[in-house]
Amino acid sequence: MKKIMMGLLTFGIFTFNAQAYDQTDRIKDMQSMESAMSQIQKGILYNNKDMVLQAVVKLKKAVSTIEVAPNSELDYSTFFAKRQSSNIKKYADGIKKNMESGHKHGAASNYTRVLDECISCHNKIRKWN
Repeated sequence: MKKIMMGLLTFGIFTFNAQAYDQTDRIKDMQSMESAMSQIQKGILYNNKDMVLQAVVKLKKAVSTIEVAPNSELDYSTFFAKRQSSNIKKYADGIKKNMESGHKHGAASNYTRVLDECISCHNKIRKWN
């Protein structure tokens, strides 16, 4: 009886934890990314290094959780999104490094690169024209 109860409990936990990443999760992550980008821009404009550094952490966390499910076997959107995510993290690290060094123009340049990655991903995945 104990084994059956433990088995059911374990199955329940795995079922609960195996919740799929859905549209609601994606919307939350995108909103979090947008909020982080706004905070980075504001921090650069206000010369507030702490604001920028906090937003970089927030941005990298949101980017790490985003998933894109392929629509077919020949759909490479998932690979493209992962590459974009990797690039965003790289440029976010550049923002952090530049802000810590006091190079606001370099931080702004990396901010623009992050924004370019966002736009190119939306062009491909969301079929923006």
